[in-house]
Amino acid sequence: MKESLELPITLRIPNIDEVPANSGVSERLEKRKTANIVEGYILNQKDNNPDHSDLGFNFYAEININNSNLWNLIVSLSKEMPETIAVIFGHEGSELNYGKYSNKEETLSFLSKYSKEIITDTFIEIGLIFHSENELIEIFVSESKYIKFWGVNEESFTQIMNNFNLKQIDNIEFVDEYPKVREALRLFDETAIETNDLIKMFEKEFI
Repeated sequence: MKESLELPITLRIPNIDEVPANSGVSERLEKRKTANIVEGYILNQKDNNPDHSDLGFNFYAEININNSNLWNLIVSLSKEMPETIAVIFGHEGSELNYGKYSNKEETLSFLSKYSKEIITDTFIEIGLIFHSENELIEIFVSESKYIKFWGVNEESFTQIMNNFNLKQIDNIEFVDEYPKVREALRLFDETAIETNDLIKMFEKEFI
């Protein structure tokens, strides 16, 4: 099976007996064997969608990176942001919380204490955002633990990608395009903070 992207320990491909027989899910599971889920990224320029006209980003990217290097990439991409940012967080599939703006370095210092949970707990989504009248820069870590990035400086972004040996791949695919099984982090690490407790801590710190 083609698999060159290191996934979090909490995310795996379903076993054949975990999906309905003769279903579209089983067909997708078969296609998953040759999916192009690899390290790299896809980059799209801002389009002419009227919903985007007032948003100050120039490009949008989706990035696959080995899970063990995900936190390092988040920190590097945060250098594209000004010194004041806000945190976005919440349960996967639920409405997200938008925190108050605070010092970037202090925010990253606090989040770094929970980097293990941020990169491997697939029941939480989290991001960093700066949004003004003229600029939108956002780093968003999906529940499937790849990055969605809205940026303004494409040259600087590309340099960061080069620093991590990440190449632009137009036909790249992402793990959430196919059937997957998510499992609680505490099943693998008893020291991990449970999702609900982590979100309460973030609420206390950022809201």
